[in-house]
Amino acid sequence: MKTGMTELFGIKYPIMLAGMNWLTTPKLVAAVSNAGGLGVLSAQWYAADKLRGAIKEIREQTDKPFGVNLTLGVGARERIPVIIEEKVPVLNYALGRPPEIAPLIEAVHNYGGKVIGTIAMLRHAMRSEQLGADCIIITGYEAASHSGNVGALVLVPTIAEAVKVPCIGAGGYADGRGLAAALALGAQGISMGSRLAATDEAEVADTVKQTWVNASEEDTVIDPAFDGINCRVLRNPAAEKLLEKKALPLFDAISAGMHMKKTLGLSWGQLFKEANNLRRQAIGVGGGQRGLGSAMRFAVGGRLFAKATVEGDPVNGILMIGQTVGRIKDITTVANVIERTVKEAEEILQTMNKQFAS
Repeated sequence: MKTGMTELFGIKYPIMLAGMNWLTTPKLVAAVSNAGGLGVLSAQWYAADKLRGAIKEIREQTDKPFGVNLTLGVGARERIPVIIEEKVPVLNYALGRPPEIAPLIEAVHNYGGKVIGTIAMLRHAMRSEQLGADCIIITGYEAASHSGNVGALVLVPTIAEAVKVPCIGAGGYADGRGLAAALALGAQGISMGSRLAATDEAEVADTVKQTWVNASEEDTVIDPAFDGINCRVLRNPAAEKLLEKKALPLFDAISAGMHMKKTLGLSWGQLFKEANNLRRQAIGVGGGQRGLGSAMRFAVGGRLFAKATVEGDPVNGILMIGQTVGRIKDITTVANVIERTVKEAEEILQTMNKQFAS
């Protein structure tokens, strides 16, 4: 299946792995790339030296193209030099402002790399293209974690017809029906998160994988309560608890802040500054809370997200999850997910062509 996405990145299939915090380990990234897609590592929770090691691990497991996802802000300054020095084939950035995005794109292009901008609004897509992004990920309202306010059915064609670079649909894609729909809407491929995390190669507890299989499309909720920015998660006891609290207990906020500060290697000043920067940028794409409260929720959310994914506790932790979870029916290999997705999409497109040709 050849599309503008496959030609741009030199991959076999128009499917990429969404860069998900804690979930996109080198093993899963390599598995996706080896299966013909574009594996993408989330750099967000790696210290600079650990990120370099993770990139090395990926290269030891695959010789295919792969990428690194980076949310600009929250420690990105320390990770950018690693990505440039390692000449990562594809950089996928999210959020950020033109003064920091433009030189980053130029640096990646200088060594021959490609850049994908993740957006959730038309004006941000057009700005990313102007700044030099080679490709745009269009994040629909259905997506896990942070998204805008418009669903894929409207957002994908609106942006795809407004820009000249290839677009990738994100949010709500888990199978061949989703891929066929994305192509019909004008995208050149899809980004899969939850579906590819619910695979044999994903290094996450079986309790988390089974949660994905058992959940329905009705089992998610989106609200700023979880980390100060509109964020879609699994509706569970931990999520309900945060939704009920208008103010976080001070002890919880301080404890979570200390955990995040240590993990990211930031000072208290840097932590509050970067959390607030992230909040300001996110308000433009889906809403967020202001000031100290936002930083507190950001810290608490980060700790609870890790509890679910790293510790394997989807009851007491919070699990970012998209509405597409209702389309996940089994746990299988990455290769099987990708191959049957493409096969199903091809069959659907062929059937439609025959129907309209007759």
